[in-house]
Amino acid sequence: MRLAIGDVHGRSFWKHYVEGDYSAYYILGDYFDSFDIPFEIQLQNFLDIIDAASRDDRIKLCLGNHDYHYFLGQPNERYSGYQERHAQKIHDCLRTHARHFNIVYVTGDNILISHAGISNSFMKEKNLAKPEDLNSAFEREPAILRFNGYEPYGDEVQQGPLWIRPNSLLRDAYSGYSQIVGHTSLREITTVNPDGSNNSLTITFIDTHDKESIYRF
Repeated sequence: MRLAIGDVHGRSFWKHYVEGDYSAYYILGDYFDSFDIPFEIQLQNFLDIIDAASRDDRIKLCLGNHDYHYFLGQPNERYSGYQERHAQKIHDCLRTHARHFNIVYVTGDNILISHAGISNSFMKEKNLAKPEDLNSAFEREPAILRFNGYEPYGDEVQQGPLWIRPNSLLRDAYSGYSQIVGHTSLREITTVNPDGSNNSLTITFIDTHDKESIYRF
């Protein structure tokens, strides 16, 4: 069994789970930008995550939009919660440990795991042949993941895997895969069939904001 852990935002709840017997742990990003946890605690929690991933290759780290706006450096995009006073330090830490991050993980049973989800429209627009290509494309050109639309909430099918919202993802989910995503806070972990049919492909939204976002699969 594997475990997906939703948006962290400086919280340490993940520590209660990564010492278990799961075959893999996927942490879905947003390590920074808490509204109530001091920066020093956010930073130490991030470094603890990096340390855990360095020691245990079962721990897989995604990048979230609340990490990405620091990763880019100046000039950059700035989303809610941006910590301008600490931006350079966060940028340096993320860049130093960039080798630990993927934009998407693809499991052998055709599940895509990313921060917000992957749409057909985004893949076509960026001329990417398969989901794994996102990781190498980001490594070559980080700006490929910039906010990609006009609707300020990000609810557009061409938005990338750091920003697309549930309504758009459900309308245009990348074909042939189930997905596990965070990014958009819901009251409860929710699994939906994108096209309303009875096939086995689903999207599971696991970000539950102030609750421990834990999904076993």
